[in-house]
Amino acid sequence: MKKTTLMLLVVSLAYAEDLKLQIYKPVTGSCPASWITDVETTLAKPEIVTLTDVRSLKSSIGIPRELFSCNTSVLGDYVFEGNVPPSAIKKFMEEKPEGAIGLSLPASQNDEAVKKVYIIYADKTYKVYGTY
Repeated sequence: MKKTTLMLLVVSLAYAEDLKLQIYKPVTGSCPASWITDVETTLAKPEIVTLTDVRSLKSSIGIPRELFSCNTSVLGDYVFEGNVPPSAIKKFMEEKPEGAIGLSLPASQNDEAVKKVYIIYADKTYKVYGTY
């Protein structure tokens, strides 16, 4: 039993190290420094990629237009639109909900005291995932 648990831990750690977080942002925009710091300390040091046309990336990934925000992050096979709280990303990556492609904190939620994070499904439907 202990050998099996140890082996699973080693495999999961090796898999976690292979995941690279990439944040795609527009040339004209910037990510809040506090959000980047939270991502670095909670998840991983991201690779920041500046693009002239982030909207095309969002559309090609399957993010519904009403969930668009300032930047788009990719972690493994999943997408995180906007400044999704790292705790929500971590929870999502632990759960990996069936049929989901990721999470979004839409631009419309940026100024709210309690922010709604939405789960996005492959068929472009979405619903509230949680509040943060």
